[in-house]
Amino acid sequence: MFNRSITLAHCFIFLMLAVYSPAMAVTWIDRDEVKICPASSGDLEKIPNFSSPGCYAAKASAIDPQENLIWVKANLTLNETSGPVGEPLALFVSGKMASAFYLNGRFVGQNGKPGIDAATEQPGLMDATLYPSQNSFREGRNSVVFLASAHHGIINLASPIHMIAIGPAGNASDQLLRHYWPSIITLGLFIVGAVYFGIAGIRGLSRKKSLLLSLICTFASLQLFSEILRGLVTYSYPMHDWRLLAITVFSAGFGLTVAFHVFSTFMQKNILLSMIFVTGVSVLAAILNSGFDDKTLSVMLLPLVASLIVAGYASYKGQPRAFVYFCALLAFVAAIGLFPYLFLDTIFFYLVAALLLFLFVEQALAHAREADERRIEEARANRLELALEQAKEREQATEISVKSAGRMERISAVQIKYCKGASGYTEIVLIDGREILHTATLSEMEELLPTIFIRVHRSYLVNTAFVQTLIRDVTGTGRLTLVDGSQLSVSRRTMPAVRKALG
Repeated sequence: MFNRSITLAHCFIFLMLAVYSPAMAVTWIDRDEVKICPASSGDLEKIPNFSSPGCYAAKASAIDPQENLIWVKANLTLNETSGPVGEPLALFVSGKMASAFYLNGRFVGQNGKPGIDAATEQPGLMDATLYPSQNSFREGRNSVVFLASAHHGIINLASPIHMIAIGPAGNASDQLLRHYWPSIITLGLFIVGAVYFGIAGIRGLSRKKSLLLSLICTFASLQLFSEILRGLVTYSYPMHDWRLLAITVFSAGFGLTVAFHVFSTFMQKNILLSMIFVTGVSVLAAILNSGFDDKTLSVMLLPLVASLIVAGYASYKGQPRAFVYFCALLAFVAAIGLFPYLFLDTIFFYLVAALLLFLFVEQALAHAREADERRIEEARANRLELALEQAKEREQATEISVKSAGRMERISAVQIKYCKGASGYTEIVLIDGREILHTATLSEMEELLPTIFIRVHRSYLVNTAFVQTLIRDVTGTGRLTLVDGSQLSVSRRTMPAVRKALG
């Protein structure tokens, strides 16, 4: 079983609700002293006098109904018996328990059904609002008594009660959602990133890095969704344990995938061994930390610190782009270290979005570089293939039979500069300046001549060995200049193939 102090994030959220939100200007129970008594049954009629043996005074943070059934008595001071503009008041209960409440001796209602064991307990909602009769409230000192149990959890929290307070009637979950709703914008960014890079990886564009970025976005999406789930869904307290576990797992997934991305970008070897080491250290830190905030922070922060070290060392060694990675990771880690209360809060996910946006831009630039390198490699391959074909043709010296003016002549292909179509005939231009009219069509000549000849226009078939330059016009057409200064037109349709063939 894990132990956990009340999360800093939730304290921060509820403090905001209590202090800064006019619609939820709540008054908490006195957190300095409450009285707690063990209960022997879930009978709501057996309210103790809180002075019997076994009862004791404690701070509100010590209220712990987990695997237990207890009575609790607390005090609460109200300045007014209505809200700022006359709204009715309500009792807000947030915590891991089933409970039944009394206000100033009057029964208010139940959140679930407390019981002596799991069989007799019905779990309550994690965040509930009870509506006492308005004449139950008093100006000044008010007594809040409740019976509580929690037998259905899978994690033992050190402070499972998050809030018991009175304020203007409303839904606490709605206030939580209002606090988190700006994060939905970043959630959309995370989801779009996951889909985009997933598709890019499937299509083979920097496959490994694209799929890694897709995983990073997916973990960030799931972590954020798990956070805002408390405002989206009203759930019973056992689900809260699973939600906390999910946040920790997804935080670990985010940190480790970022680390793997950085390691695979800047490390040449021992990547897998380094990942195993970082994962092991993160898991150990999660086990040693008692609070879930600390667990979640450690499994995310340790891989990011390792990434920061790797990027810093790569920057020191002069690796391209390492310095910008180092700066981005340093800013992210420093923000979490300097402002720990931002962790798991709305602003934290803006930091995550900024880090992901940086990774998006870097990957887009990587895609552009990869495309340029691919084009250069294709051009080199085309030039090499063309050179090999030309060398092969010089060795083999393919000859063709040319029929012209009632006579037949054998001509070596390497002697032909280009061929020009002429109304069902072909005009063959040789390197010695002669021009021979051949009875074959230009298409027939294209089939007959070796691959060093390319069709650049419906009227021209050129020997690439004599091409000097290719110029593309603004209209999309082009001009080939041969070594002897001759110029041939290149059609818009064939321009891409000609450029590719010539490299």
